[in-house]
Amino acid sequence: MSGRDDFLREARKSLGLSGRPNYITRDYARRHGNAFLDAPWCDMSITYWARHAGTTAAVLPGGDRAFTPWHAGDFQKIGRWHTGTVGELNRAEPGDVVFFDWGYSNSIGAIDHVGVIEKVLGGGRVQTIEGNTGDACKRRVRSASVIAGYGRPAWDEEDDVSAKEVWDEPIDTGDGKKRWKARTVLGHLEKSQDRIEAKLDAQQATIDKLVDALGAAQGVDLEALKTEIRQAIEGISVRLDVEEPEAG
Repeated sequence: MSGRDDFLREARKSLGLSGRPNYITRDYARRHGNAFLDAPWCDMSITYWARHAGTTAAVLPGGDRAFTPWHAGDFQKIGRWHTGTVGELNRAEPGDVVFFDWGYSNSIGAIDHVGVIEKVLGGGRVQTIEGNTGDACKRRVRSASVIAGYGRPAWDEEDDVSAKEVWDEPIDTGDGKKRWKARTVLGHLEKSQDRIEAKLDAQQATIDKLVDALGAAQGVDLEALKTEIRQAIEGISVRLDVEEPEAG
């Protein structure tokens, strides 16, 4: 399976996703901050699909993107940008990253939205998959009037090994006994991270309650005491014992 096929397959998996935060915004926020949890997520969707398809080099030539004009500019910088005219759109291909301007211009600086082309319909019309269209992931049919242009990912520069092959490849642990699949290790790490974050949140809530109770009883400066406790915690090196993932 090609990188283009992997990318489109990942996009189709998200059809029906709605609301925020969702797994796409959470994935982006883990790397770039919690401000993205409730932010517009059309380009975060493209980023998520590319990363999970193993096609980041082709689809994200400038790295992770959540701001559509910058993403379009990335394609323009490497000479892979096509203006949204009827003629250019008739030459588009499935997997192309398509950018929209609701103000009906072809200006990169005016771009409002992004999706991926699933099918070229002719006459300057394309069928797309878009995240954050009505706060959901849906198929749409768009025409040249609202399409500012599209970026053509450099699929020929991707590795011949598919994302699924990499995902399923067993990893040798070096002990001669266990070989874990990449998906098993990553899934375990994500679950461990969620458990650790939940424990830290619970500890913080407990500290706040204890400090409030102590302050009420003794009339101390609550904020100063909380700050002192947090600084003391930050100065402690914590060893986390993580269970070995099951082989699989």
